[in-house]
Formats: sequence, structure tokens, C-alpha cells
Amino acid sequence: MRVAHVIAEFSAKEAMGRTVTEMAHRVDGEHHLVTTHALDGQDAFAGVHEIGGALETFPLGRSDALRDALDKIRPDVVHLHAGALGPFLALLPVLRPYPKLLTAYAWPTLPRPAAWRRATVAEMRSSNVLRARVLVTTVLPVRLAAAALRRAGMTTVLTPDPRVADRLGRRRGLSVVRFSSGAPVDPRRARFDAERPTIVFAGRAESVRGLDTLLAAFPRVRAAVPGARLRLLLIPRPELPRILARAGTAGEAVEVVTEPVPDLLAELAAAQVGTWPFKFDYTTSPPAMALVEAMAVGLPVVGTDVACVRAVLDDGVNGLSVPPGDSSALARALITLLHDRQTWERYAEAGLESATRHMGWERVAETTAEAYASVLHP
Repeated sequence: MRVAHVIAEFSAKEAMGRTVTEMAHRVDGEHHLVTTHALDGQDAFAGVHEIGGALETFPLGRSDALRDALDKIRPDVVHLHAGALGPFLALLPVLRPYPKLLTAYAWPTLPRPAAWRRATVAEMRSSNVLRARVLVTTVLPVRLAAAALRRAGMTTVLTPDPRVADRLGRRRGLSVVRFSSGAPVDPRRARFDAERPTIVFAGRAESVRGLDTLLAAFPRVRAAVPGARLRLLLIPRPELPRILARAGTAGEAVEVVTEPVPDLLAELAAAQVGTWPFKFDYTTSPPAMALVEAMAVGLPVVGTDVACVRAVLDDGVNGLSVPPGDSSALARALITLLHDRQTWERYAEAGLESATRHMGWERVAETTAEAYASVLHP
């Protein structure tokens, strides 16, 4: 079986790219990648076809290049990786001859008016929160997306996003299958430390990810747990200098790492609590991958009540959730886990069980292989 994975831009370090990579490694077949540009991770595929063009409009205007790539691959299945606009991508005439499958990673929507106070317009525009395509998907009628899928002859949609499943799953003729991806298998485990516990965050240096909320909460955590330390593993973004300046006011208790981390799982296993206090529903594509990786090494997690976290975190079951932008609530949740060993162990075990039983990459591979079979042998 030859599979052509079609995705606007590819990086194995991002959630979508990591998912495509794991599918290519774990599902039997010859996997090819078709994209505007592959930033890394090309060795996971039998062939990589970079067709260029603009990321925001991929692959519009590149039909000839896409046709040439598919002619070379001769795929049995074309696997589209996109957001809520994926159904319209499936309508491209160049894709008409091929059996197709869509993984819709998210259905982003603009923040509601009450949420706009959580960040500035500039901060939202520099992230995934406030983009032109988000405006389009906010006003996109579900019935049009469903009609586009049916017209393209596509009956199967995979998604990690509960909102996609809710919106498309009730439409006639469509089979929408949820999966929760992101959990690696690793023997390392976090350990409780009452004396010098470390709180860890890993991700982009962006305010929309709640770094300002976390830095505002940390002095209250230190007042309750004097030995607590905060370790920020940051991917540099334009806001980095401002975040560094604010982190510096906390002194040596806050450590900021801006170089690539060679072993993120080791970092997570060495900490006592992981936190991802995202401010908006689609700060990242569901699921928040680093949060799942934390669960996979038994690290208790604190997140916020937003879609990309809700996809994997069940408040009070496998982690703690607080309102976005609420530094007081975040501080209380962190203190609870750092103070109470019994509570810490309960969430460490529950998170690990969730990751192992429901979010493993093998489960994603099984789901994907079954979807390929349903497309090839309806």
C-alpha cells in the first residue's frame, strides 16, 4: 500500500507533523510526503515532495506540481492532513481519481469577546489564535463542510478534536473517528519532591500560552512552597525578550532554557508538576502534545479549560484544570500538587494510565490502518 500524506507544511517537532510521522513509522505501507516545505523529519518517508507555494493557501495555485508528485507516487490512498478547511481541499480536481481520507486536527474559532482581554491583538496575531483562516473557519457552516466531503467521495474523517467530532459526526454518510495521540512509551517516571520541587513548562515563548499567567502565579507558589523552582523550556518567538525580562525579576528560582532540548521526556520526568496554562481554545492543535508527554512519564499536570487541553485532560480525573488567565487559580492548583503527596501520586498514576491506555501511538496506528482499510474496501 502506498500512502501520500498531503500537508501544508511539515515539521516532526509540531503536533500535526509528529502525528504524520508516527503514522508513517507504524502503519504498514510505503509512505510519501507532499508539502510546501519539509522543515525536518524527512527520513520517515519513502519520498518527500516539496511543491512550494504559500502556506496559507496550500495547495491552491500548485495543482500542476501536486499532480506531478502524485503521478510519481501513484498512491493507493491520499491522506489529507488539515483543519476545518480540509473538506474543501478534498474537492480539488487533481485529487479526484484517488481514494481519500482526511485527518481534521481542529476546527479553530475566533475567541469570544470576553476572552480578548487575555492578550493583546498583536500577541494573538503572532500566534495561531488570530489568523485569517481562523476567521474563515469560525463562520464556516458545518453543512457546507459535510457537503464538500460527500461531493469529494470522502466518507471517513479522523480527528483528535472533540469539536470536529461533534460537528461532523452527526452528518449523514460520514464516519468520524476520534483518536487521542501523543503518548510515547518510556520507562522514566517523575518522583515527588517536597523540598525542591520543579514546575516545568515546555513550548513556544508566547503570552497566549499563558506564560505571563504562570509568572504571575509563581510568587504565590514560592510563598507556600519556598523550595519551588520554575523551569521554562522555550521555543524562541518574538515575545521572548519581554518574557525573559519578566522571568528575570523572579531571580534564580526561575530558569529559562531557549536552546533546543535534546530529551524532553527526561526534562519532564525530572520535574514534579507540568503546567500548560493556555489562554485560548486553539493556542495549539489538539491535543496539547507536551501535556500528553508529561502524563506518559507520570508527571501530574495542570492545564486550563480550553479546547486543545480538554482534548486530553479531564479535570479531577487525570489532571487539574483552571480557568484561563487566572493566576490565583493556577497558583492554588500548583500548590495543591506540590504540598500533598497523596494527591500528587493519584494524578501521576491517573495521567500515566490515560496516556498508556488511551493515547498511545500504537492506538493511533491501529485507528489509521482501520480507516485506510475502510477507504480501500468500503
